[in-house]
Amino acid sequence: MTEFIVDNYVYILLPLISGLIGWATNVIAIKMTFYPIEYKGIKPFGWQGIIPSKTKKMAEKSVDLLTRDLFKTQEVFARIDTQKVAEISQSQFIKLAEDITNHTLMAKMPAVWKFATPKFKSTIVSAVAKHIPSMLADVMEQIKNNIDSLLDLKKLAWHTLKEDKTLINRIFLDLGAKQFRFIEISGLWLGMFFGVGQIFTAMYFNHWIVYVLYGVFIGYITNVIAIKMIFEPAEPKHIGPFKIQGLFLKRQREEAYRYAQIISENILTVENLFDAIFRMPSDSRINSILSIETAKLLEKVEPDLPLGARLALIGDIPNHLKAVACYELRNELPITIRTIFPYTEKALNIKNDIYTKMAGLPPQKFIDFLRPAFQEDEWKLIAVGSILGGIAGLLQYFLV
Repeated sequence: MTEFIVDNYVYILLPLISGLIGWATNVIAIKMTFYPIEYKGIKPFGWQGIIPSKTKKMAEKSVDLLTRDLFKTQEVFARIDTQKVAEISQSQFIKLAEDITNHTLMAKMPAVWKFATPKFKSTIVSAVAKHIPSMLADVMEQIKNNIDSLLDLKKLAWHTLKEDKTLINRIFLDLGAKQFRFIEISGLWLGMFFGVGQIFTAMYFNHWIVYVLYGVFIGYITNVIAIKMIFEPAEPKHIGPFKIQGLFLKRQREEAYRYAQIISENILTVENLFDAIFRMPSDSRINSILSIETAKLLEKVEPDLPLGARLALIGDIPNHLKAVACYELRNELPITIRTIFPYTEKALNIKNDIYTKMAGLPPQKFIDFLRPAFQEDEWKLIAVGSILGGIAGLLQYFLV
């Protein structure tokens, strides 16, 4: 027996070597799924991580799942109390009134405004500030009622991910961290298991093609089995005293919390949502709302103006003032509205909302939040593992 071990010690090491092949091929395959962020090489001889290469598609798919099952904009924004918004922003009303009044009247009535007395200016600013609370509440009410047409979540997600190309990786790496570690470790143990069979094959068929085929097989099968064990079965199955379920499903509440945290802190932030409403739309819907509310504001303000100011507002001047005031309101309102972000974040309660709904999803729907990112390109992950396994098998032959 001792003589057999001494003469065949290299063969006895084959399970360990096969285990290392299984582990290494899985680690490299996972790395190649996410890195590099940008394409490296000269096409077609190069590589870009599978996920970064499809950022836009991943963003659209993720947002489709998010809006279908977890985030209803109309439902979420309905929680905002518009009167509360007006109360919180009260400290900013004078500043907002000054900015709108100064810029508007300097643009359309520079001579009058330049030589006006401080008291005259103060009276106009106060008249404007007096009606801004109701105007702001009306704007917020219009935003709430029209949020589905004002807020393009796909465009918001794509814009955010385009600005930070590492974010799409972080989402899937954080959400699937434990699953990826399992793939790596399972490659080691499965490789060692299949390496036992390789001992007898190599002892009787010691040819390089045998080692290459074993390497390809180990690289292939370790990836396939690991992916299957992560996602299948979706529903728990009982075999005797044991309950079997996909590893991702077993940690549904934990993964749901991580997902909600990532999305609420990186994409669906209050700042991003309001920036998307005020700055990102390519159409005139937000402009239309602001134009209507600006016209209402001027109508309310006019009776409170000094006689000289009212006499100046004759002919076509009010229309010019409305256009400039609307432009100024669109520039200034997003800045003023930042004062309500702490309140809005609590009111919208996005993280808890997503977590609660995601944790309660049926298993198959829950899988859809991670699996689609890989399902279409799983064959690439498996193919990379197989090719690397074949190369490692050839090196193993020269070692033996």
